[in-house]
Amino acid sequence: MTVRTVTHLRIHGFVLNLWVQLFFVCVGGANPDDHDGDTRARAMVTTTRSISSSPSRVSVVGCFCRHRRHVVVRTAASSTLTRYVEDALSDDDLDTIASHLASVTLKREKASLATKRRSAAVPPASACAKVFSNPRLLRTLREITGEETLALGDYPIELRACDVGSAMDWHKDVVMYDPPQWECVFTVRNDSDSVTEWIVDEDEDETRAVRTRAGSVFVVRAGGATHRVLPSTRGERVVVKVLYTTETRVKTEAFAEILDSAPWRR
Repeated sequence: MTVRTVTHLRIHGFVLNLWVQLFFVCVGGANPDDHDGDTRARAMVTTTRSISSSPSRVSVVGCFCRHRRHVVVRTAASSTLTRYVEDALSDDDLDTIASHLASVTLKREKASLATKRRSAAVPPASACAKVFSNPRLLRTLREITGEETLALGDYPIELRACDVGSAMDWHKDVVMYDPPQWECVFTVRNDSDSVTEWIVDEDEDETRAVRTRAGSVFVVRAGGATHRVLPSTRGERVVVKVLYTTETRVKTEAFAEILDSAPWRR
């Protein structure tokens, strides 16, 4: 075997090793139930080992992967389960919400954990509200949460616009039902650089973060994962926050308190 042949073999081996490493980095963010070979890299997941208030500490290390039309990022533990799923809303759904948005005035929130945010309650009988109880979306959310009887809660649906500089510090959502509700934040449009971040493992100080896309939903169990929204420097993010519960639900004392102090009521 010549020196040239050995050199070529070493180069080929090095390139193959790089491709193998890249493959495992990408599938690291995939749905562990994927066995059909239909999974492919789509977008970036961000994680960090340091829980910091500075957005510069967030670093890119993995991949989202597409499975059955959805980009899914999951946290395993049920009590702290957090998921980001794309294509939860259809184009028709987004058009309906956008039409409602054009017809209402959002009020600047006061005494809110969030900064530089405007909001309004969505009338229960409106076409916009009906988007969030349609059978197709409920099937999607039941699959995401594993709750076979998941239904729209009776807490008002909130339409929110996050302006430049809008942010929300680390927090857990208040438990307003027993069992705890699922809080779903649907992105209507997002041309900002806003990042939603959540703690995956508190013992390891590990977090993940994502810039949410139009049509996506961020799902978190109340009282579960700690999460925040980092301040944006440009653009606007419009979202709808919706609470879902099981059919056998009981309101906690916090329900009335949260409802009475809702920023859009002031």
